[in-house]
Amino acid sequence: MSLTPILEETLIKRSQQKKRTSPLNYKERVFVLTKSKLTYYELRAEKRFKKGSVDLQRIRCVEIVKSSTTIIPCQNKYPFQVVHDSIMLYIFAPSNERRSVWVQNLKEGQ
Repeated sequence: MSLTPILEETLIKRSQQKKRTSPLNYKERVFVLTKSKLTYYELRAEKRFKKGSVDLQRIRCVEIVKSSTTIIPCQNKYPFQVVHDSIMLYIFAPSNERRSVWVQNLKEGQ
């Protein structure tokens, strides 16, 4: 249950669309991966506000998203998904290399 970060980076998260009428939007979040959790924060004026977290033992799947026809409206063009419980969390990395690092580390933590 170590709190020491394995990875920490600002990535973009897509809204989870829990309600059919909620808007689809993309927000910058600071993601922190430890040995037990993936946590993401909103960063405002030198303070972090926790927006969510997922216990690694609850993650069922981590995969790279192939999107050859879909237009990605945010600046980070390398998506991957984290499936936990019945929720899909879509995260966008700034490069293919960073995406691979996150996916590999999340899979190792499962």
